[in-house]
Amino acid sequence: MQPPVTQPQAILFDMDGVLVSSERVHWKAYRDTFASEGVEYPWEAYRATGLGISRENVMKKVLGQLEEEKLLELMKRKEDHVRTILDAEKVERVPGALEFVKEARRRGLKTAVATSSRNPELFLGAGGYRDTFDLIVGRRDVQEPKPHPETYLAVARKLGIPPAHCLAFEDSPAGVEAALAAGMPVFALVTTHTREELAGATAVLEGFDQVELDNLPL
Repeated sequence: MQPPVTQPQAILFDMDGVLVSSERVHWKAYRDTFASEGVEYPWEAYRATGLGISRENVMKKVLGQLEEEKLLELMKRKEDHVRTILDAEKVERVPGALEFVKEARRRGLKTAVATSSRNPELFLGAGGYRDTFDLIVGRRDVQEPKPHPETYLAVARKLGIPPAHCLAFEDSPAGVEAALAAGMPVFALVTTHTREELAGATAVLEGFDQVELDNLPL
């Protein structure tokens, strides 16, 4: 059973692995980007180095230190691959996510996206979340990516709600660390990582069907 959360006024969602199952799209885009540099990037490598990590940090982990101009070129190339893949493939929603967001909004809660993605609108639109959130904060809006708390602190500040009165949903250790460092309770979904990897979260849940909105003191 989920633990109590004190007076939540807003629910904040990571995107990849929480709202949309976009891991394969990201991996294919990285794979094609790194292939042009002569580097293979199998799925297992992405799971080890890419899940829940910002684009620039993935680039540096795989290719090492890069000149700023080269890094920006590769990041742009990766985004172009994402757009090409999304034109050809469907992005699946995480089961129950859209329904949960709509129910939270119906109850008067603010809803926002707090993601390390540089193009969240692209994925959210493809996943059917257009015009669903009060606020979207992505990598372009902050100086430091997760696990730094800046993304979550920026969302709370822009919503005008104290961090302790926000509830975050995450799926990665880096995201859990970021939300906790921002002073927020965080529910982790085991969509991309194991319970053991997410053990630091306020609660670890199998899916949105285990979240009891009625038991949150709204």
